[in-house]
Amino acid sequence: MALSSIENIFAQARETSQEDIDRICSGILENLYDPEKSAECMNQLRKLYLIIHASSTQPFLTKNLVGTMVNMVEAMDPGKTKECLLCQKILTGILPFDEKDLGMETEIKNNPNEAANCALIYLIQGDKEKCWTSLLPKVEKCLSSQNIEFDVQSKLLSFLIAVSLKHQSMLQKGQIESVNAYVCDVLVKASLKQAPNPYTINPFKKEQTMVTEVDGTPSRNIFTVLNIGQYYNEDQMMNIFCFSTLYKWIYNCSKEEGRETAKSIFHNLVGKTIDYCFRILDQCERRPKMPSDVELQNSCLLETINLLDLVCKIDNGQVARVYQEIRRQHNRLSQDLSKTRLMIPVLQFFLNHSRTVAHDPHDVFRQYFHKSLSWGFTDTAIAFDTILAWNPRSFVSEFCEILPALMSPTSSVEIFHILLDLPCITICLDVIEKCNTEDVPTVPETEPNSSMEAYQHPFYRPMFLFFTRSEGGQGDTINRYLVKLQLEKDKLEESESGLAAFHKILEDYCRHPRVVVCSQVVPALLRIWFEVILEEASTDFVSHLLPVLIERCGLLYNIPEFKADVKRLISKYFVKLLKKHPTILLDQQSDILDFLMTPANITNREDFFANMVWGVGEYCSTTNDERCTTENIRRFFEVLEALTYELSGMIASTTTSSVSHAKITCMLMSTLAKLSTRCQDLIPRAILCCTKVARQQEQGYLDTDSQETIINRAQELTNILKVPNFAATALNPSSDIFTGRWHQDSSSLPTILRGVYQIISTE
Repeated sequence: MALSSIENIFAQARETSQEDIDRICSGILENLYDPEKSAECMNQLRKLYLIIHASSTQPFLTKNLVGTMVNMVEAMDPGKTKECLLCQKILTGILPFDEKDLGMETEIKNNPNEAANCALIYLIQGDKEKCWTSLLPKVEKCLSSQNIEFDVQSKLLSFLIAVSLKHQSMLQKGQIESVNAYVCDVLVKASLKQAPNPYTINPFKKEQTMVTEVDGTPSRNIFTVLNIGQYYNEDQMMNIFCFSTLYKWIYNCSKEEGRETAKSIFHNLVGKTIDYCFRILDQCERRPKMPSDVELQNSCLLETINLLDLVCKIDNGQVARVYQEIRRQHNRLSQDLSKTRLMIPVLQFFLNHSRTVAHDPHDVFRQYFHKSLSWGFTDTAIAFDTILAWNPRSFVSEFCEILPALMSPTSSVEIFHILLDLPCITICLDVIEKCNTEDVPTVPETEPNSSMEAYQHPFYRPMFLFFTRSEGGQGDTINRYLVKLQLEKDKLEESESGLAAFHKILEDYCRHPRVVVCSQVVPALLRIWFEVILEEASTDFVSHLLPVLIERCGLLYNIPEFKADVKRLISKYFVKLLKKHPTILLDQQSDILDFLMTPANITNREDFFANMVWGVGEYCSTTNDERCTTENIRRFFEVLEALTYELSGMIASTTTSSVSHAKITCMLMSTLAKLSTRCQDLIPRAILCCTKVARQQEQGYLDTDSQETIINRAQELTNILKVPNFAATALNPSSDIFTGRWHQDSSSLPTILRGVYQIISTE
């Protein structure tokens, strides 16, 4: 009911005619300065505000009304505060205007209050207002005036910072230097005395008390944001405000300038900023009297290090002075696990400036990425390699961006394993956390039945530690590593690889929400990984990658959707990699033959196996690799021939064969036919193989469609191979076929065949 009422109100506002708007505007002009009609004027202002924000087109307001509202905002009469604020909201909804339609004076009076009140309007009006050249100097002059209230100063400084962000080119060098001088004074000259209680009137004046440090001791140094007082003077409030906005001011004003120009403009402010930041760093080392001040210290420390990083970029002559202090802070923070998140800006500082002082920060990075992250993987602010496993949905977009930067010839294979094992990493993290907080009985003599028990088992514990390792580049792939452990445990009779056995132990987590979500983000990251490999990897790298693809295509954690997506990606990109680097067929000939000669490898890897067979037939030729001799072709042919007979016999004798087996059989026959045309001594064997397969399937148990597909393919290939010269052309077409020339050139074979067919058919 409430929502429908609101929608009706907005519908009425959208349908308001210009005549009604003119009537409302006339009423506002008539009642705005009449104290007796204040309520009526407020209702009219509210209606106008609603109409402006509900309408898809901007209504027309008279120049007289706009000028009146500007004057109201400028004056900000304490007796008409509500009306003034509504006028300001209305103006922000209709601006910017052309100057001729805006009833604002070109000359701004030297009144800080008026300038501060109109700052937002002028900012929205932007470069459409021609008085910027006179406005900015007067705002600068007002800011430096004496005895200005904190609210006015903060509005003026906020206005200048907004100008530096949106219209930085309008600020002159002298104006920036003037504001810098003002900020310097505010940072170092704030009073150390607390303000009196504004809510009491005490006829007996007492000596003002000093502000204190966070540990409760009286302050004897310059005032900073970390000084504690019951009440603050306006200069102290402005000090806090300036520190809070200092980074934005320096960054906005310096980003478009050259280094030397920025160094000249900010020379004085850089020195004062460093002194102020050093003072805060000293205060951050004090133990807070109130526990709530710990977060204040941490926030100030974070802002301070970012500020020091920025000013050192402007003036690298200050790096040596600042670097020692940052190293001291690093040594202090690294001892406290609760401060680990504060190490991130410290690392950024080292990354930006270590070269200037000829310091190698490798040990600093090693300590953080090895120890700190391992201790705090559940802290989303500091986790890195485990953050994706622990918070997959929250950070997948960030990891999609940084994944290519993490890849190199030495790290890409390990990253591939990590991506495939990401659900297992999630499980390991969850199990380790629960085991550290719960009492889990240790049963070393029996085979574990759950992930929790497996973590307590001496055989499986190293596997958990391997998945949650803090340093990469340790040994071979996870599967071969675990096979070695199984050899030591004398469990070869189980006929399961180490990783497959570990997956089986972790099956109780396969429907855990965090694990399922983690498995859903893997395909997106894996696609990016393959695209980088496809674009940048060398042939040698892809050659070494091929055995890994063969191995891992059948070693995936048992989540059906996850396995299907990953296998589809591996099969798809294997073809693309083979097309770009066909020489890997001979580079890894032994591994490929070992994989193809075993029919059991087809199970759960049908698409990958079929693509492997297709790749051998497509790219095993001298056109793609000069090393492809008759002997190599014969070796591939013999393995695939034996596999074809074995698979065909299995299909013909069982009723459980799948459609994928029929597809692979057709692929095998096509590959045998292609290979035989490159070594014509093999053509009789290829014809014999196709003929036998067709005869076997005539009496087999396959469904009718699959049976017809195999028989037709066998007959087609047999007929083609009976004409060797034609078979060599038909089964090994030139690369011109992909250009479309064969369908356009009148001398091409398809065109000639179409012509001959037409002649024969007419006769």
